[in-house]
Amino acid sequence: MTEDQADEMLLIMSQMWWKNSSMPEGTLKIWASVLHDLDYDSVKTTVKELVRGNPYWPSIAEFRNQYQNIVKRNSMAVKAIERDYLPREENVRRLRELRKQLREGTIEG
Repeated sequence: MTEDQADEMLLIMSQMWWKNSSMPEGTLKIWASVLHDLDYDSVKTTVKELVRGNPYWPSIAEFRNQYQNIVKRNSMAVKAIERDYLPREENVRRLRELRKQLREGTIEG
């Protein structure tokens, strides 16, 4: 994640959880260093999920645990097979040809 992306996430997190006063600058630096090594999209998902369930700013351990769960979940996702398929007309033509061969008994099998 870039420094700008980490700053964006910290701004969002502070808007969601830090409402009473300004956050200590040292805390932001620590969090920036934690976020810098992580994947941006997974961090966004982590923040969204933590906001739903936590009324208070999460600890780094809570954040990392949730982040690791999301990364694991994303790595286990089944991706669709990307390939070119025959046009419908070609499939219909082939099916008709196979049916004709079955009726005539010219298919071995």
